[in-house]
Amino acid sequence: MVFMFSGQGSQYFHMGKAFYDHEPEFREQMNRLDAVFQELSGNSLVRYLYDERRSKSDEFVDLIYTHPAIFMVEVATAHMLMSKGIRPQAVIGSSMGEYAAAVVAGALDAEDGLRCLFDQARLLKALSPPGGMIAVLASPALYDEVPVIHHHAQLAAVNHQSHFVLAGNEEGLDVVERYLRMKDITHLRLPVTVPFHSAHIDAAGEAVRERLWQVTFRPPRIPFYSSVTGRRMPHLTANYFWDVLRQPIRFGEALNEAVAHGVTFIDLGPSGTLANLANAHFRTKRDLHVFSLLSPFTGHQKALEMLYARLLQP
Repeated sequence: MVFMFSGQGSQYFHMGKAFYDHEPEFREQMNRLDAVFQELSGNSLVRYLYDERRSKSDEFVDLIYTHPAIFMVEVATAHMLMSKGIRPQAVIGSSMGEYAAAVVAGALDAEDGLRCLFDQARLLKALSPPGGMIAVLASPALYDEVPVIHHHAQLAAVNHQSHFVLAGNEEGLDVVERYLRMKDITHLRLPVTVPFHSAHIDAAGEAVRERLWQVTFRPPRIPFYSSVTGRRMPHLTANYFWDVLRQPIRFGEALNEAVAHGVTFIDLGPSGTLANLANAHFRTKRDLHVFSLLSPFTGHQKALEMLYARLLQP
């Protein structure tokens, strides 16, 4: 069994709300981490995230809230499953989802991870130029083949043979988006205001690495598959977690390696994006099972009950 954790772009208001209302372990973990967030910011992230005056479709892009919120929801979801006896034999994170993966693998304390992500968000907002990211449903070869794309954006992720992500400043992404619309290529501008996984964030590199050096990382207790290297990582370091932000994502390669540890993949991210990518990546494999629990479009509790029925039945 492999737990998967997504990163920026998968967030929305009220993610995990049904679990918070009905699952005591999820609620306990969220409240525990929210107490840390309140110490750092003076505000409750739980109240902000689950404010009834907001809807799932409202813009949710402030890094000070989105960075910690994704991490908190993923860690709380993992604890909820593990409290029921559903435990991973390996983990994969994509982008900042690698922080939650490190917590579940026993390589990072959740409180330290949250404090680090809060400071990281503050530094990135202050030091990185504004920009964004675009997911493209086409062959990654398009990036090298089309000058208007590689001249105005950088390749931020290759998720499988027909899905890649671009990062760039606003002006460059506008040019790329016009080209994609003209060619009728399916794409989506992600709800992200920082051009992660590109040279645009290098201005924040020294400050972010300095903060990461204050964090204690331990060897993972279970296999930790990296979307930076595409391989299993026996040791995690501060420099590695800078690469998590800066280097292109190689999620498909990590999937290929992790499949040795399980035939059941569970997406613990807020949007179910990684489950969709895993299904596409493994579309010819009939002996694999891929589950997602959270989505802005479907009921959390129903998905959880279906997972329990499949995995906990006698």
